[in-house]
Amino acid sequence: MTWWMLAALAGPGDDRALIGQLDREVIALRQKVERLESQLATCSTDPTPDPAFVELRSLLKGHPATVTRDGRRTLVTVPLDTLFSPEGRDLRVEAEPTLDLFAMAMTLHPEWRVTVRVHLDSPTVPAPFKKQFPTAWELSAWRAAATVRALIERFSVPAWMLTAAARADQEPTAADGTPEARSLNRRVVFIIEPGVSP
Repeated sequence: MTWWMLAALAGPGDDRALIGQLDREVIALRQKVERLESQLATCSTDPTPDPAFVELRSLLKGHPATVTRDGRRTLVTVPLDTLFSPEGRDLRVEAEPTLDLFAMAMTLHPEWRVTVRVHLDSPTVPAPFKKQFPTAWELSAWRAAATVRALIERFSVPAWMLTAAARADQEPTAADGTPEARSLNRRVVFIIEPGVSP
């Protein structure tokens, strides 16, 4: 609703509410402008594609992974159900080929810094995990740590390259609540940032 529509609907006593609403909208717009300016600052005018993006896109072709760009970062998104079963505590055996290829790329590029970020589809923790993980944040953090641990212990990725991060049910990619949308929201995002070798 635009400000003039709000003003037309507002009565004499509603001025404070209208001003409060307009203030919130101005703050939200400022934050959006700051985010867009930040993204624009990281955009490259170089038409040469990023080597990490090109390499990972080629390497993971045919695997359940999507490779995209976000400014200078390359994002590899894998459905959470590919790595973990809904009731499972351990990584699925079927996840190993994808993790192995990703780990191989990482060891060839020690300049990369990778954040493993786990997203869930609900603030409610599934019953089998409720006792150990009271909140979705804790379950999300545990799965991120389990993925990082597997990359280090099973695939020999140097620990200093990795960071585990949890997002619980925040930052959904789809918000309509259908089973397909919820499935899209359950994901692991590997965020690759260019860095310097240690």
